[in-house]
Amino acid sequence: MENSEEVKGPEMNTRNWLLVIVVDVLILVELAAAMYVASVHPDDFELMFMKSFFGMLIPTLVLAFLAKRMLRRAPEQVVS
Repeated sequence: MENSEEVKGPEMNTRNWLLVIVVDVLILVELAAAMYVASVHPDDFELMFMKSFFGMLIPTLVLAFLAKRMLRRAPEQVVS
């Protein structure tokens, strides 16, 4: 691999960056919501945190995966 131009990975366009930022913000909001739900029930803190956080996180990651695949398949529009 003498020439670094030979190996090119997929480029991150604006839509991909926006998807990553939105998913990151959603995960942070889910984390805060799960901490709040768990703090309301201090006796079952771990159980309530796990149920609420993973209950929100798994669908978010699945939707993010599907959105990433849709963005990969969508043709890029050229603005001229």
